[in-house]
Amino acid sequence: MTATLRDVKLLIVDRDGVVSRDPDGRTARAEDWRCMPGSAAAIARLVHGGWRVAMMADRGPLARGASDMSGLVSMHARLIDEIDLAGGRVDAVLFVPAPDAPARTAEAAASIEETLSRMQAAPESTVVVADRAADLDAAHAAGCRPMLVLSGHGRDTFCSATLPPGTVVRVDLSAIAAELAP
Repeated sequence: MTATLRDVKLLIVDRDGVVSRDPDGRTARAEDWRCMPGSAAAIARLVHGGWRVAMMADRGPLARGASDMSGLVSMHARLIDEIDLAGGRVDAVLFVPAPDAPARTAEAAASIEETLSRMQAAPESTVVVADRAADLDAAHAAGCRPMLVLSGHGRDTFCSATLPPGTVVRVDLSAIAAELAP
């Protein structure tokens, strides 16, 4: 029996501050990338709980000239290897503009919508986990359920930003995994 569009549960996780440690937003060497504590295990739990996972990555390192596309692919491969070792899987990586890019929300929402189409997921069964308001706004614009984590820039976002309607707030990706894949 094949899954229908409504059966696919998709979780889109922001790379920086949710999956990976990038305290200054400037890490551009693959060997410097590490998963946040518990994030690889959380992704594994979600996958084993029936969720498909995509990672949302901004093009900041490319925009700053800190990396080229092959360097960015190496950074993602480092994270994906760590996730694989924990028993998880990332089905897709979607690229969105750098956080300070003009029209970021609209372009990020379009990237999310394209990913939904490619992965045959409905927006109402898709959760987007991020630590910045711009990513949550893009999730909301695409019709997905936004979830803010307090890791990365999440605490600052929670204190200083207006969150989209229906945004759920959790401490980190592990807390979300425990809720969505009990």
